[in-house]
Amino acid sequence: MKFLADKRTGISTVIASAILLGGVAVIGSSIVLWANSKLSSSEIALSSISTTNTNKFNEFLAIENVWFCKTTCSSGATPPRVNVTMTNIGTIGLNVTQIKLTNSTAKTVTYSITPNVSIIPTQSYMWSNKYTSNNPVTVTITTARGTTFTTQVTPP
Repeated sequence: MKFLADKRTGISTVIASAILLGGVAVIGSSIVLWANSKLSSSEIALSSISTTNTNKFNEFLAIENVWFCKTTCSSGATPPRVNVTMTNIGTIGLNVTQIKLTNSTAKTVTYSITPNVSIIPTQSYMWSNKYTSNNPVTVTITTARGTTFTTQVTPP
C-alpha cells in the first residue's frame, strides 16, 4: 500500500532555472545601476577639476609696473606708498584676491583685497598701499583659482 506522504517530488529543472535566472537578473541589474551612479558622480567631479585646471592655464596676469613714491605721489596719494599695475593678458577673466609683499629681511606684509578685484582680458588695474621699507621686495599676486604671479623689485 502506498501512502501519499511517502511520495516526494522535487522542483522541476525548468522552474529552478527560471528562479535562478531571475535572481541573477535582479542582482546584476542592481550592480549595474550602482556602478552607473558611482561613475556619474566621478565624471562630474573629474569634469569640474578638469575645467578648473584648464582655466588656470588660461589665466595670465602681467605685473607691468611696481613703483615706490616716498615724497610725492603722482596719483595724489599720501606717501610713502607702493603702486602695482597689473594687466590681464590671458583669455579669461580672473579675480585678484591677495597681494603679498615680502622684503629681503623675510618680513612679510600681506594685503587682502576686499572685495575681490575682477580683471577681464586686456584690462589693467592699479593697486596702491603704504610701504616704508627700502629692502628688495618680492611681489606675489594670488587669484581666486589659486594661481600665483611673482616678480621681484628694489625700491630706489
